[in-house]
Amino acid sequence: MSGDLDSFYRRVSEVTQENTSLSPSSRSVVLFRVAIESGAAEIGLPKVMHLMSRLTTVTMGIMAGDSDSSYEDILEDLDPSDMSRH
Repeated sequence: MSGDLDSFYRRVSEVTQENTSLSPSSRSVVLFRVAIESGAAEIGLPKVMHLMSRLTTVTMGIMAGDSDSSYEDILEDLDPSDMSRH
């Protein structure tokens, strides 16, 4: 991941791990909800669902040991100029 993405990822991970009052499942739901709501406001729900689908597919590839699977590839598929606010 690029430096900014890596830094943001680490910050979100730290905040998530600090909140021990919620179960891991609850924290996951909150993270998904934030991703969906903030993404939908910026790029629209269909593109957010596409990103989440790609994220799931890449994660499954990584779990299966596919050396070609990479989280960085997810963002390469997107055309930033095609992302309008909704």
